[in-house]
Amino acid sequence: MKKNLALIIIFLAAISIIPAANGQNSDKAKENSNGIRPVQIEVADEAAIVIGGIRITIADAIKTAIEKNHDILSGKYDVAMTDSNYRKYQTKYSVFLNAEAGINRTKYPNLLASSPDYPETSTTYDFSAAIMKMFSTGTTLTAGVKNNISDSDDALYGNSKTYNPVLFASIEQELLQNSFGYNERREEQILKDSAEMQKRAIIYQLSLVVVNVIVEYWNVIVNKTQLDNAQLMLQETRKVRRIVSDNVRLGLAEQFELNLWNSLVASAEAELAQAEQRYNDSLRAFLRTVDMKGEISVEGRAILSNRLPEINTEEAIKIAYAKRADYLNAVKRLEIAEMQLDLYENNALPSIKGSLTISTMDVNSEADTAYGNTTAMKYPTYEARVKMTYPLDNQEQEVNERNARWQMEQARQDIKKYERIVSDDVTSKIENINTTYKLYIKAKEAREQAEIYYSRMSANLRRGRFTASMVREALDALIMSREGELKALVYFNVSLLQFEVAKNQLFETYKIDVEKYIPKDN
Repeated sequence: MKKNLALIIIFLAAISIIPAANGQNSDKAKENSNGIRPVQIEVADEAAIVIGGIRITIADAIKTAIEKNHDILSGKYDVAMTDSNYRKYQTKYSVFLNAEAGINRTKYPNLLASSPDYPETSTTYDFSAAIMKMFSTGTTLTAGVKNNISDSDDALYGNSKTYNPVLFASIEQELLQNSFGYNERREEQILKDSAEMQKRAIIYQLSLVVVNVIVEYWNVIVNKTQLDNAQLMLQETRKVRRIVSDNVRLGLAEQFELNLWNSLVASAEAELAQAEQRYNDSLRAFLRTVDMKGEISVEGRAILSNRLPEINTEEAIKIAYAKRADYLNAVKRLEIAEMQLDLYENNALPSIKGSLTISTMDVNSEADTAYGNTTAMKYPTYEARVKMTYPLDNQEQEVNERNARWQMEQARQDIKKYERIVSDDVTSKIENINTTYKLYIKAKEAREQAEIYYSRMSANLRRGRFTASMVREALDALIMSREGELKALVYFNVSLLQFEVAKNQLFETYKIDVEKYIPKDN
């Protein structure tokens, strides 16, 4: 009689456990699990995220990250400022204006004032203005005007004024060391290439930040399903404990069995608390990453890709060599080192500058006459000059040239190093795609087998062949397999993004125009 009663109780326990545990395959599970559903895996050719009930493609998610993430917003300004040194260098080619004016008043001592060469007092007004511009050809142009007006007061000769206007223009050209801007063009190109290297490196770092934003969202989904499963596990464990408690009162189970289930309930409650904290932390981190305030609804499903792409390893490595910031910058460093060596070798030559100056002036007591004669070049002056400068022991130039040669060798070694790094990284990312896809397939198979096992065991439980503890073990296996499948699929999708980053093709693949988001000068 006791045996039959025990079978009836176990049968009733099975009825209460099965619907809640088998939530993915049965409508009854939805009705008896108090609305707790594990995160469903929705597969598609392209992964997506769901925020506030809105489905967002990965391309749109990248755009959102660029527009919202604080690190990316700050990094965009770093990109915009990469041309700072180049633009500062361009200042030397600006037009410079120099102007000055002054007044000088002198009263001479009586001993000098009595001489015909000195007046009693004199006042001089002077004004000068000039413009100067340098060109990348090593040419310097200068033009200007000067004007001195002298006003003297003499007891013998009375008051007199003298006007002395001057017009001048000059051209200076470096003929040997910086022949027609040879060095300046290389300095300008070095700065331009350095800005390009810096910009390329920062954009590559921004792509890593973008991937982290998407991965953080998927991490929220993983933690959400762990929270749901922890709630489900606690709910079902409490149900079984009630059944065991009833059995103890009926004399069908021992007290120590209830102690075991009390321990399992306590463990389930602790796991639920940890799962809640992990979910809250991951959600808070994601909201901070995308700069969202308040509560948002995170859908109870993950939209992930389960399609294994066809990848040509050699072609992928070629693309990486053409786009990877670290490799391209290594190549560019060699080009810069070659230009620097060329520049320093040229600096070993003497500096020879040729200049030509034309000026015109007049000195007259009549202002109109003085200015007219000056502008008409009535009294011109022509001057041609050659100047050579050559240090006999230029240690700075010798050290610079030596260092440039060594930097070239360093750059060649860097190219070899990054050739290997890029090749290995791309190959590793491709292998990781294949490995994570296999893990996903096996995790999916494990989940399917766990569901079959749980379903068949439940059917046998109705016939009294299994105990409640065996149902708990089957439920553990089923929940773990579901979480394992979701994690494996997330890892596979992460590996796809990491592969695009390894080629430095993330923005191009998802058709994101990064230049559009870089701040421009007003």
